[in-house]
Amino acid sequence: MKKIVIISAFILVLLVLGVFFFLSWKGSGKPNQQINLIPSVKENAPSETFIEYTDPAGFSFSYPDNLSIEKADTEDPNSYADLQIFSKDVNGSIKLRIEDTKLKSVDEWIKSNNIPDTAMSKENKLGNLDAKEVRTTDRLMLGAVDQKILFTIEVPLVEEKFWMKVYEKILSEFSFVTPEANNASSGSNSYQSDVIFEGEEVVE
Repeated sequence: MKKIVIISAFILVLLVLGVFFFLSWKGSGKPNQQINLIPSVKENAPSETFIEYTDPAGFSFSYPDNLSIEKADTEDPNSYADLQIFSKDVNGSIKLRIEDTKLKSVDEWIKSNNIPDTAMSKENKLGNLDAKEVRTTDRLMLGAVDQKILFTIEVPLVEEKFWMKVYEKILSEFSFVTPEANNASSGSNSYQSDVIFEGEEVVE
């Protein structure tokens, strides 16, 4: 009789331990289930609504309306435009500059920036100008030279997916306009410019 009681107690202990381990194993799966329910972080993306920017220097382009443009104040007579397009939520920016140059070609511009021959490059267009696009390890640069004027766009490869979409939009709609027409639409912030880019109609 005593053996039966001992055996029964042993079996009962095994059952209690079995239930305990089963409940512990079942409970351990809950954190993983909760992790799977955590919503993914929304990826930043350029807006699909665009603003047209027209510069007194004689060019225009469109950019997403969730970005901002900062125009550097410069008294350098050799500089016609120095813009930075940036986001308050995304690292990086796009810089656009137009300035006088002594360089005669885009190839000379590439050499002047000490860009290695191994850097990836391809032909491109900036408005109606032939341009060259160069990609290094940390940035993408586009340059064009016309009538002793250098046009450059620089995109640091930070948040590359975001900024490349903005860059492609700017490039696709970049165009030159006559400074006279631009001044008329720029109001009190306009100024007279002696720059006449290729493709403009000059009225005598």
